[in-house]
Amino acid sequence: MPAQLQRRDVGAGREKTEPNESMMVFTNGSLFLREVDSTDAGVYSCMRQNDVRDIRAKVNVVVRTPPPPPILSIKPHTVLAVLIYEMNGTGGYPVTYFTAEYRPAYNSSAKWIPISPNHIMPSSKQLELYSLIPNTTYEFRMWATNPLGRSPIVTAVATTRGQYSETELARHFLKGAGEFDTRWWAVAVGVVLGSLILLSIGVCTLLFQECRNPQPAEDEPEIIELLPNIILNPGFEGSQQRRRPSEDLSPDENSNNETPLRLNNNTVVYPQSHTL
Repeated sequence: MPAQLQRRDVGAGREKTEPNESMMVFTNGSLFLREVDSTDAGVYSCMRQNDVRDIRAKVNVVVRTPPPPPILSIKPHTVLAVLIYEMNGTGGYPVTYFTAEYRPAYNSSAKWIPISPNHIMPSSKQLELYSLIPNTTYEFRMWATNPLGRSPIVTAVATTRGQYSETELARHFLKGAGEFDTRWWAVAVGVVLGSLILLSIGVCTLLFQECRNPQPAEDEPEIIELLPNIILNPGFEGSQQRRRPSEDLSPDENSNNETPLRLNNNTVVYPQSHTL
């Protein structure tokens, strides 16, 4: 009995009567698909070609492929650019990582420069690229990879902004200043002044308590005064005793009739001079 092939797209709810050029139905009722891609996924059913149209067989065909190309957009700034990307499908397997590269657009023969990290986590949705030249056009490309391979490469072109002039910088910094509520400034100043006042009160309180309750002075160490004990040098003290009694003592240059004595601390003591 002749049969009719019907396919329902998974998730779309649309029914299509087949076969087409990429499908073949053999006489035994088997279905052959060639050059399968993601559009061939769906639920296939086989029914008799009569008024009853009862379904004789049903099969769900799942097609897994490398991921589709990511949707890439560039948000350029003066010296950096933000790459914003998202996926519209995964190809049947989760995306393992993204890869991105860039190069100056004016030099088509220049090598592509990898954007770090080389394997971008699939959970991230944007990537920042620094150290760009202002007012320069760059070409960016990106692709996604899953266990079955990588997606088609998608490219985008963007031009970084030029250097800001002083007027533009002032306008940029003062942007939104007219809409700023000055009451927030008053609150911030009040909080800072209140903190300084509390800190000053605390410091004054500690100083006042320290002045009222001075710490007891520690016991002064005992001072021992050592009086020098002057002892005559015996080497010079007995010099006169070793002289012979008959030896005359002649006066010295100071008109002294006795020799001077030297103490043990090398101090010379001269005898009292006689008046001639």
